[in-house]
Amino acid sequence: MDARLMTRACAAQIRRHAAPAWGLLPVPVVYASSAEDAPPGAWVISILDDPDQADALGWHTEDQGEHVYGRAFARPVLDNGGTVLSGGLSVSSVLSHEVLETLIDPRCNLWADRGDGTIVALEVADPVEADSYTITVGGTAVSVSSFALPDWFDPQAGGPYDWMGRTSQPFEVTAGGYVVQAHEGHVSAVFGAEYPSWRRKLKGDPSRSARRFPV
Repeated sequence: MDARLMTRACAAQIRRHAAPAWGLLPVPVVYASSAEDAPPGAWVISILDDPDQADALGWHTEDQGEHVYGRAFARPVLDNGGTVLSGGLSVSSVLSHEVLETLIDPRCNLWADRGDGTIVALEVADPVEADSYTITVGGTAVSVSSFALPDWFDPQAGGPYDWMGRTSQPFEVTAGGYVVQAHEGHVSAVFGAEYPSWRRKLKGDPSRSARRFPV
C-alpha cells in the first residue's frame, strides 16, 4: 500500500510540477508489483530494503545495453531517523528524488557549464536534497523531493532556481544539499553546511562508470 501511495505521489509531482517546470511532456509513473510486471520498455525504479552500495539511499543509471533503471532503499532512511511517507527524510522522498532525476537526465551524462571552467552534473534533486514538500494522495500526505529548476543550471538566469524557493542564485546549494562537479577532469562533490556526516563518506569517489555519485 505504501509503495502505491509513493508511486501516485511521484506521478502527480511529475505531471503537475516537474514536467511543466522543465518544459517536458510528463511520462507515466505507474506501480508494478515487481520488475517483471512493469510495462515493456519501462524504466524501473525498485524500492528495496537494503542498499547495494554502502549507505546509499538511492541511485539511477544506464547499463551498457542502454537500459535505464534505479533503486531506492528503505533501511538507511529508517535507521537514520527517517520515515516511510512523511517528514524531511522519507522513503517516498528518496523515490521521488530518483524519479525526478531519471526524468531530467536518465542516462546520467548531462552537465551544465558554470562559466568558470567547472561543469556541474544535471542532477536536479541533489542541490536541494534535504528539502521536501507533500502531495496528498487519497487523503494521505506523502513527501516528495524538491528539485532545481532550469535557471539553477544557467549562470546568467534570473530565477526562480528551485521549486521551493530555497536558493537565490544559480549553482547555489542549500544547507542539506550537494552537487557533483568536474574541473580539469577531476570529479568531486561539494556539500552544504548541514549535509549529514553519515552520508558524506559515500561521496568520496565517483561511482556508476565514473559518471555520478549515489544519492
